Amino acid sequence: MSDTGFWIFQLPNMLLAIAIYTLLGRYVLSLFFKPDSPLVFWTVFRQVTDPLIGAAEVITPKLVPRPLVCLLAVIWLILARIALFLLIRSLGLLPVVTG
Repeated sequence: MSDTGFWIFQLPNMLLAIAIYTLLGRYVLSLFFKPDSPLVFWTVFRQVTDPLIGAAEVITPKLVPRPLVCLLAVIWLILARIALFLLIRSLGLLPVVTG
């Protein structure tokens, strides 16, 4: 398998994992800080994750409370990682371990 096949899977997979962990970090921090807190790291977490939460709000039913949309965004991203794996696997581009 070529290096291209490896990166076709790994790069999007890593970006999705980073987004998931960042959203989880935002959720945990939201338990300790007010939404309008002026702390720099909280402001950065909000700025980085607001687009992800906005995208999740589009596909999440409106009856879900706003604080839970962050957790649902994590679920949507986990499903995206699974879909990526299945797509790459169906194309035969999964990295394989050779011994």
